[in-house]
Parts: sequence; structure tokens; C-alpha cells
Amino acid sequence: MSWQILKQTVLHDSSWLRLLLEHVRLPNGVEIEDFYRIEMTPYVMMFAVDRKGRVAMVEHYKHGPHQVSLELPAGYIEEDDPLETAKRELLEETGLASEDWVYLGKYFKDGNRGCGWVYGFLARNADLVGETHHEATEIMTIHFKPLDEVYNLWRSGEINNVSSLGIIGRSLLELGYLQKA
Repeated sequence: MSWQILKQTVLHDSSWLRLLLEHVRLPNGVEIEDFYRIEMTPYVMMFAVDRKGRVAMVEHYKHGPHQVSLELPAGYIEEDDPLETAKRELLEETGLASEDWVYLGKYFKDGNRGCGWVYGFLARNADLVGETHHEATEIMTIHFKPLDEVYNLWRSGEINNVSSLGIIGRSLLELGYLQKA
């Protein structure tokens, strides 16, 4: 069922992104000579709920879509494992820490082109334990939104970051906020 890669050329390779041109053969024999695939650094995304039932969200400009976006805290996985990255990034971006973590899964962003993987985590009973430590490129505002408001933003489509949509949905389900149909 998988495609056979007949030839692969690396068009661009950096610490953030790898662009590949592949000549592939499908199981039915059809060949595609110019299939582009993108490999990006995997990242974590956290749905952190504090003891007051508020969810930490970040608002910042995203240059890809050229707009300000309200989304969940996230960060690239460097050398440590996804959970350790999630703990570190949550503390750096929001000042929050939690001892109650739930792994929500690993998801791809674009089935056709790749574009990286996101590891989702739910952090329950998060406490404000420190100051934020943002990098020079991280210009953001932290918001603590009540769970009902996050649900309404998610349901209305006002949150337009697909990774945030997925991790919010998985978290709401895990928290028992969504009823089975």
C-alpha cells in the first residue's frame, strides 16, 4: 500500500526545514516524478489547566498566515523527549508547571506533504511557579481563559490553528467536557 521512492533529491536542508523532491511509484504502477515533501522539526503542544479551571493560551503574530493567532503554548523538540520538552516549554512560555500530565498522542499536520509532527499533552492542576522566559523571537501575550470560553472558541472556529484545534478537542474529551454522541 505504501509508495516506492525511486529517487530523492534534497532541495533545501536547514535546522528548521528540509525540502525533498521525490520520484515515486504508487502501488497501482503510476509514477509521480515531482512529488514535494517537507520535513519539519517535531514539536509539542500543551493544554494546561490551572487549579481555577483556566486554560493557558498564547496570542502572537504568526508570519506564515500573516496574522495574530490565539493558540495553545507549544515548542520545538530539541534533544530531550516530548514530555520533558512539554514541561520545559510550558514553564518558559507561561510560568506554569504541573505534576499531572496526560499524553494525548502524536499527529501529523499534512498527510500529503508531511510538514512535521505534533505531540499533544494535557497538563492538569497547573500552578504558576515562575516567570516566563521568551526568546527574542517570541513576542506573545499569555491569556488564562475559562474552560467554557475555550470550548466556545474551539467550537465556533475562532481558533484557526489546526494543531490547537486538535489538541483542544482531545483535551476536552479527556477532561470529560465532551459527551459521547
